[in-house]
Amino acid sequence: MNVMTKAPTVYPIFVPTKMSLHTFNFYLVEINHRLLLIDAGIDTDKCWNIFQDVLLENNFTIEDIDAIILTHHHEDHIGLVNRIREVKEVPLYAHEKGVKRLKRDEDFLEKRIALFADIFTEMGCGVEAEQEIARLKQAKIDNASQTILGDIIPIRGGETLFGFDIIETPGHATDHIMLYHQPSQVAFIGDQFIKHATTNALIDLDSNRKRTLSLVIYEASLRDLLQYPMTIAYSGHGEVIEEPEEVIQFHLKRIERKSDKVLHLLREETTIAALAKEMYGKKYDTLFTLVMSDLVGHIDRLEKLEKVTKRKEQGIFYYKRVDK
Repeated sequence: MNVMTKAPTVYPIFVPTKMSLHTFNFYLVEINHRLLLIDAGIDTDKCWNIFQDVLLENNFTIEDIDAIILTHHHEDHIGLVNRIREVKEVPLYAHEKGVKRLKRDEDFLEKRIALFADIFTEMGCGVEAEQEIARLKQAKIDNASQTILGDIIPIRGGETLFGFDIIETPGHATDHIMLYHQPSQVAFIGDQFIKHATTNALIDLDSNRKRTLSLVIYEASLRDLLQYPMTIAYSGHGEVIEEPEEVIQFHLKRIERKSDKVLHLLREETTIAALAKEMYGKKYDTLFTLVMSDLVGHIDRLEKLEKVTKRKEQGIFYYKRVDK
């Protein structure tokens, strides 16, 4: 078999967690005489030690790693980058839309917080929104240590890197990518879909400094992935996925069912905040940002399908289903 068509050799790194995600996953990958690290786990000693164990078990050291490639910028996928690059200045590749996030660009973060303040106001949120904005401002300070040091090489969809096609899969994150080895149909999918859990489509700031239609974009990304046959999909959490198309179809149907539930509850004109309290109860307080991302996403989807209407009064949007 030609070396360029040979399937990559994968050494999974699974870091157990008590969270519903089950594990934090990242992968050492041998391909075309190169050793790559796809994602970099979470920044804990436990994760670092498991990473070192996998290296040792397979007769590798950090010095053998030729490149790090990130599927997206979230903290549980970038955690060990700086530690690794303290040992060896490994080239780091990330989607161009992730660079400001990885560098924790001050202007970008300020605009993102301002965007969320506007969103929560428009959705009719009250004291919970004030608390969340205060939390985001504090997090901007507290998370400064997560800043990725050193150079980041920007990549984009349509390019090929070390034998992998870079496929843009936005929705969970604006910079999310899949790495697809077409000859073997092996895919590294980050958090695009997970076997045992729902992937959150998180609202964020787009390149035009407006709110992303996160769920609309995420659903489109999932549907796009059906054109890429996959023999196996290496996910960012939980089990390696051996029936990727089946899992994708499951999540697409889940989105439709959830939207139908939201639509059913829109029997009278209401705000998204009021709807969130009705649907989620105490989770509205404890998981505020995730709840709002989820519900705003489904309202966006229903609006795009012309199943809901909205009006704005004193800066707040009110939604109602279209009865045909």
